Amino acid sequence: MYAGNRRSHGLVRVLLLLATVLCATSARAGGDDPGSGPVWLVVTRDVFLEAVKPLAAKRAEDGFNTVVSTRPPAEALAGLKRPPAFLLLIGDEQPGRQEQPWYIPTNRRKLYRWRTVQKPDFASDALWGDFDGDLAPDIPVGRIPARTPEQLKLIVDKILKFEARVPTPEDLCLPIWVGAAGYNPALDSMTTMLLLNIIQTNAPSWARPWIISGDPPHPLCGWPEDQPAIFSSRLQQGGFMAVLMGHATARSFHSMRFYIRSFDDAVPRPVSIVYSVADVETRLLGDKPGPPTVILACSAGSFTEGQSCLAESLLLQPAGPVAAIGATTESHPLTNYFSGLCLLQQTGRGHETLGSIWLTAQRAAAVARDFVMEPMLVNVEGKPEEKMNVAALRRDQALMYALLGDPATRLFLPRELDATVEHSKGTWRWEARKPKGATRLYVGLRAAGLTLPTGGARTNKNTARKLFEQANDTFAFSRLAEFGADKAWKGVVDKEGTLRLVATAPGRIYAAAFVLKPPGSAGSR
Repeated sequence: MYAGNRRSHGLVRVLLLLATVLCATSARAGGDDPGSGPVWLVVTRDVFLEAVKPLAAKRAEDGFNTVVSTRPPAEALAGLKRPPAFLLLIGDEQPGRQEQPWYIPTNRRKLYRWRTVQKPDFASDALWGDFDGDLAPDIPVGRIPARTPEQLKLIVDKILKFEARVPTPEDLCLPIWVGAAGYNPALDSMTTMLLLNIIQTNAPSWARPWIISGDPPHPLCGWPEDQPAIFSSRLQQGGFMAVLMGHATARSFHSMRFYIRSFDDAVPRPVSIVYSVADVETRLLGDKPGPPTVILACSAGSFTEGQSCLAESLLLQPAGPVAAIGATTESHPLTNYFSGLCLLQQTGRGHETLGSIWLTAQRAAAVARDFVMEPMLVNVEGKPEEKMNVAALRRDQALMYALLGDPATRLFLPRELDATVEHSKGTWRWEARKPKGATRLYVGLRAAGLTLPTGGARTNKNTARKLFEQANDTFAFSRLAEFGADKAWKGVVDKEGTLRLVATAPGRIYAAAFVLKPPGSAGSR
């Protein structure tokens, strides 16, 4: 049985210093640590050893030195000759259930509270990745919160299926669901506009946003009661990542409150639009795993409860995301803003794994500044003292988010495609070099400018649905051509806009995007 799930940082640092002279007696896949190649460390229990073998074999094929240990996490880390690149915990955690064969401990940290009703501490798997005691993770840490070998097999199969497929341009989609802020009417009315501005200035040009808004007057709201179904459907179509931003509880994400009048209602009745565990379990019924999903909201990753949280439910559905990230306690809107902004900025910077992009984004968020948004968000939920301790908020942010899934999961973020564009006589001639193994090239064009229709859910159901589709179509790339490997990858475009070239190969995707403008600014990436 595992006991003592409170970690002493001093003890762990000592154990890590002694690691160079210790030999792990763990059960290992791939042999002893030879001292070369990144280490992928799994900490689990005997009941899961057989079910994890296919994933360990895949990570060995990926070039990792795979180590699977049944020791407690601190001992497993100390048993390595050098720190791992990734740590994956396989097993669940629930206070008082240490005797269970699935139990793998987490850590708990005192929370810097800005409301007196908040819980005093929170679960933090990320602390297992803090090797120098500075309360900032040094490596990505993930958890597969399985309680049975069957649950683990389901998730392992999802990961293997997700990574083995041939990507398509749909994998360059970024589904975003932004809920109503609910603080004041002015901030509520600005939320979607701010999101669009952030995407326009920070997202890579090859990305295709797809957005649901919790703002009824906005066309991206659509018909509110459709939102859970259309978000589930969008997950099944692919993407490199999905993000939900707003308010949440452990088992549901809140989008908005909407007033609906039916024939039987004398006055409009309020309806709360949420994406809940029930929605996940009834709508994600296929067998195609969705992209990793990040829930920037309170408590949606609270995996230590008796019931599955929203992030766990997403992970445990065969057609749910291949991994889900959520907070284990109440998170603050200011630090969530920085996490989302920095995550978006990292999407074009060459990350190949979920753990890499998430950890890098969190490190960037810890020092990011925004002198416009900070005054707007820092005190919107109250403050415990005369001045909010933003440094404490930032410290907790990196520790409170749980990555449920394998942090070494490969992302379908594109590598740069070697391509050029030249302007001549009112047209643009493009040419792309074929990457090794690439079998197909997709050519698309997004129209110049961003002009959204007007009107939203305060019209009527059918109009709201049409406006939603029209609004999201403004972000889309219309397909101009498609080439196989046996054709020359070159062509001509005679319209302004953003030209996107996407090449695909088994397990790989490449992209280049060019803004086509008149002479003097043509061909800019």
